[in-house]
Amino acid sequence: MLSAYISPADIKVGLESTDREECFAELIELLVAKNPKINRLEAMQKMLEREEKGSTAVLSCVAIPHGVLKFIGKTAIAIGISRNGIEFEAPLTNSSEDAKKPVVNVIFAIMFEERETETHIRVLKDILQLVSNPDFVKNILQSKTSREVYDLIQSLES
Repeated sequence: MLSAYISPADIKVGLESTDREECFAELIELLVAKNPKINRLEAMQKMLEREEKGSTAVLSCVAIPHGVLKFIGKTAIAIGISRNGIEFEAPLTNSSEDAKKPVVNVIFAIMFEERETETHIRVLKDILQLVSNPDFVKNILQSKTSREVYDLIQSLES
């Protein structure tokens, strides 16, 4: 369950970022606050490397930028909500030249401990199940506080 890895302190409603890299930096600050073993520059590098392999915009309005680091102890997750949205690259398609860049409102930033491969798969699966709820994004965008977002996530996991 995703809620086992987060608390309201790991959620930022009203991201200030206007582009993808700023968003990553803003969410990395939450990750570092949760786990001081995370190196900001290395975390940014890992997220950007992952993004180069293919966009982490997985569904309409949702992205899951992530990376794997050594020796951070445990997985750290931060969630950012952008009411205006942040443009991400389009996921790879057959006609990538014509693909429209998605605007993302909910960003799950994750740094996985290198040795936690089972956690890696489980967390991504939990997020995908959560965001597959048709009302998820609408309800998240209506939330005014990080506590409301956390409570919504918990309620959808039940």
